[in-house]
Amino acid sequence: MDAFVYVRARPGKAEDVATQLQAMKGVRHAVIVVGDWDILAAVHGSDLADIAAGVLRSVQRVDGVARTMTTPIVPADVLGLAEVGLATTQPMRRTGDACFVRIRTAPETTAHVFGALAQMDHVAGIALVAGEDDILAEVPYGWDEGARVILERIQGIQGVRSTNTLIAVPFLSPEEEDRDQFSAWS
Repeated sequence: MDAFVYVRARPGKAEDVATQLQAMKGVRHAVIVVGDWDILAAVHGSDLADIAAGVLRSVQRVDGVARTMTTPIVPADVLGLAEVGLATTQPMRRTGDACFVRIRTAPETTAHVFGALAQMDHVAGIALVAGEDDILAEVPYGWDEGARVILERIQGIQGVRSTNTLIAVPFLSPEEEDRDQFSAWS
């Protein structure tokens, strides 16, 4: 079974937390993101109890983790999508630029939205998820190009109620000199 774990890190700890998560058993990939959360991790376990135990016993004990939210992946056959033959790839199976789009759908439209996303060239992976969102889609571009796909294509799908995007950022290179937090912005 697979799930996604959203992590909020304490200030200044996101890089350390992501590095530690990436090294954990059961974590397929962890990436620092900009948005409502600081880190998105793809996890795997034998079942939901195994994933929950891993989050409670390992992820939440990492120094710097302030909060987590776990969203299990819902099997496609729950909505009859497996029978349709939609060949899809789950988000976070690749590395590089990405926008992870959390999608809420209108009632009775989730299967339609999922099918429309599965047909898009600009979507690298999709998953039905449990929790406050219905679908997590990966757009394999940085924000400049990804924003166009999200605004022009994804939000235009009939049945999409709302989107919330997490933008992957590369690990930052070590600071060359000690600066205050605002001097690098000028």
